[in-house]
Amino acid sequence: MDEAQRQQALRISIADGALATVGASLAGGIFLVGFALQILDASALQIGILAALPTFANLLQMFGAYLIERTGQRKKLCLTCVTVGRLVWLGIILLPLAMFDPIGDARVWVLVAIIFIASLANALAGVAWLSWMSDVVPEKIRGAYFGKRNMIALTCGTAALLAGGRFLTEWSDRFGESDPTGYMLLFAFGLAMGLIASLLLSRMGEPAFQPSAEKITLSRFALPFRDANFRKLIIFVSGWIFSIQLAGPFYGVYMIDILGISFSQITLFITVATVATLLMMQVWGPISDRVGNKPIILVAGWGLIAVPFVWLAAVPGSYVLPLFLGHVISGAFIAGSSLSQFNMLIKLSPSQGRSIYLAVFAAVTGVIGAMAPMIGGVLVGLLEGFSFNLGPYVVTNLHFVFLLSSVGQVLVIFLILRVHEEGAAKQTMVLMELRNDLDPQKGVAASSDFLIFEFRRTSGILRQLDESSERLAERSEQRIGRAIENGSKRFGKLGNWLRQFLSKD
Repeated sequence: MDEAQRQQALRISIADGALATVGASLAGGIFLVGFALQILDASALQIGILAALPTFANLLQMFGAYLIERTGQRKKLCLTCVTVGRLVWLGIILLPLAMFDPIGDARVWVLVAIIFIASLANALAGVAWLSWMSDVVPEKIRGAYFGKRNMIALTCGTAALLAGGRFLTEWSDRFGESDPTGYMLLFAFGLAMGLIASLLLSRMGEPAFQPSAEKITLSRFALPFRDANFRKLIIFVSGWIFSIQLAGPFYGVYMIDILGISFSQITLFITVATVATLLMMQVWGPISDRVGNKPIILVAGWGLIAVPFVWLAAVPGSYVLPLFLGHVISGAFIAGSSLSQFNMLIKLSPSQGRSIYLAVFAAVTGVIGAMAPMIGGVLVGLLEGFSFNLGPYVVTNLHFVFLLSSVGQVLVIFLILRVHEEGAAKQTMVLMELRNDLDPQKGVAASSDFLIFEFRRTSGILRQLDESSERLAERSEQRIGRAIENGSKRFGKLGNWLRQFLSKD
């Protein structure tokens, strides 16, 4: 692959990510749950199974790694599987039709079977895509590139989610919640976006990849565990995901059942978190390229540890400020944590046999991540009616699980210190970079701090400091000007649309 082909592939991947996220936002997620509940009368157990299937399907990534190492056909495997995973949604779109009436309540199990097939296909596609993209994107720009790609994809996905929710609200107001046509149209549009994304993916180039000359045996899948540094990364990420997911699904339960928040308000809070993620993706990516991923994981991790305590202050009748802060903090720091963990995964997996490393990582962390919310649900049930006072706040069973999640994160975060990352800076450097990027007026001072660290043992410090400060000040002024100009054009329309959206709840 020459440089022109690489640049084309990088551009196509951004467009593919945007369309794929739009498709997944409309054909899946909260809309799939609504379809299962309102149209197919799914039980809580069946909803739980639907939620767990994509994560458990990650076990198949080890088989995908075997295929990649055996055949070297990463692009073909990825394109075939991701397209199959999207096409099976035709079955879901057709489920409400009269021809399925004879099977009655069994339709929901047909839905489970279709989602299982889609999840298996997506798991195979995922490991092939990771191996493929790790060779397409140069290491020196991975943080910035994936930060930009994720930001664009999240922006498009959020817009699609809000538009889809508004569409379904209007449809149910006119034809009733039990009318399936709105869901069918929404899923069909999502499927169309996904298939266009597959078409774009087919146009992406693939760097030369040499299949493994060695015989692929089960012992090859033990290699990631024999790699001490990679094993430490698996242990850390598994523990971190478990701690986060222990409480993850129950924040929504708390908003609906305890705080009694309307769907419009919940959507607004989710949008706040998404906007925070979008903005910080642009910040974390370049920082990771400059100072490494490990220090970002530490800084972002401590930010996330604070989230459950913020939620403790959210009580009926007085929850707006705590939930706003909680969503901003979680959105901002999840952006840094997830992006840096992804970059570190690519960085610590060797180019030879990388697909096996990626598959083992996904399988282990996926299974543990699927177990966590089930254990959290058991704890919530066992502690029903439980409460105690913590200062001015009453801690209920849900609060207890939130706090338990935070304690788990505190215990786990120190494990990242045992993972070695070549060239990683100290956490203080991340704080300096954040001060630089988030406060333009202090940017010159922060840049001076950074340059003193980098050049204190070299000559010409004052000259380099002066030149860098002038460039930074000029860039800050330009960025502020562009931000004000763009904001004046866009946010007025967004505010009017958002007020109309909320008024029709």
